[in-house]
Formats: sequence, C-alpha cells, structure tokens
Amino acid sequence: MKTKLFLIIAVCFNSFLFCQDSLKVTHQEVRLAAITPLNNKISMVNGLAFGLGLDSQYLFKEETALYLQKVNGLNLEINPLGILFWLFYDPTKTANVEIVQVNGLNISPAGYFRGISHNGFSISLYNYGHTMNGVMGSLANFDIEKGNGAFVAILGVSSKEMKGVSFSAFNNTEILRGVQIGFVNKNVDGKGLQFGLVNKSNKMKGLQIGFWNKNGKRTLPLINF
Repeated sequence: MKTKLFLIIAVCFNSFLFCQDSLKVTHQEVRLAAITPLNNKISMVNGLAFGLGLDSQYLFKEETALYLQKVNGLNLEINPLGILFWLFYDPTKTANVEIVQVNGLNISPAGYFRGISHNGFSISLYNYGHTMNGVMGSLANFDIEKGNGAFVAILGVSSKEMKGVSFSAFNNTEILRGVQIGFVNKNVDGKGLQFGLVNKSNKMKGLQIGFWNKNGKRTLPLINF
C-alpha cells in the first residue's frame, strides 16, 4: 500500500514539473520584445525586435534555426558592420531558404540576408531578402527572390520575379509583371512597361520607352512594343 501511494505521488509530482516546463517553453517562444539575432527558442515576437540583425544562420553561421521565426511589429537594427556586409556578402552562395518573416516596419543601417521575408514597409542600406511584399527602400541595392509592391534603390533592383514597380539606376529581373524605371532595364519574360535609356527583354508584352529598346520581336529607338 505504501509502495502504491509513493508511486502515485511520484507520478503526480512529475506531471506537475512537466506542466511547469511546458509553460516555461511556451513563455520563451512568444515574446513582446527580443534582441536580434533571435534565440532559436523564440518562434514569434509581437512587438519589438532590436539588435544586430535577424538572420543568425548567416551572421553567426548557426545551422540550428530550422523553423520559420516571425516578427510582428517593428524590427530595428543598429548593425555598425552593415557597410562591410554589403561589400563582401555574396547572396548567390547562401541557401534559398526562408527562416525569418517580418510583418510591419523595418529600419536598418544594414539590411536583410537571403533567409528573410518581409510584409510591410522597409528602409535599409541593402536588401538581399527572400520574398518582399509592400513598399521597400534601399540606399544601395536589392537582390531578392520575389518582389510584390514598390521597390526604390539608388544602384539597382535585381530579382527572379517582380510584380509591381522597381525604380533604380539598373533594374534586372527574370519575370516582370509591372514597371521598370531606370537607366538600364532588363527582363527575360516581361508584361508591362520599361522606361529608361536602354530597355532589353527576351519576351516583352507591353511598352518600352527609351533611347534604345530591344524585345524578342524587334529593336527600335524611342518606342517599342
């Protein structure tokens, strides 16, 4: 009888500890504020993310961030090494895997790496993100997988797929569904408008306006269609 009573007490005690641990893990996973790069135990931030940057997989070579982390609110970065990342980071050598998603506002003197997607408004030095939806501004350039919305950069906007407007000195996308405005505009498969000094497309359904225009059918100055 004493043995059975002891076993019952032990089981109840272990269950209590398990419940406490579960509550603790849940509390750690969702936070109102967090420092970036995000701890791998955090699945969501509803409020403020503040620090060096979000993509710990590429900042500190951590390979353990396997699930999608989300920031809903404000992402504020103060990375003093932003200019160095812009000069030496090669997005073509990193995996095309989305590991962080930001929904809201991003302000950064550095920028996103390949594993980050964004829905909302962003201003940064550069942007090598995954999928960008909204209004995005860059003091240097974009090199992203997909873009939906308006993208403004000083040097260039490059993407595999662009739906919306890209405005920069050099615009280059594989699939365009929208408008390119710049000195040089290029796409492989385009539907919409190219406006610049030089416009090139392998297959363009729409209008090209510029000094020199080339599509899959013809090459003309001033206006091509």
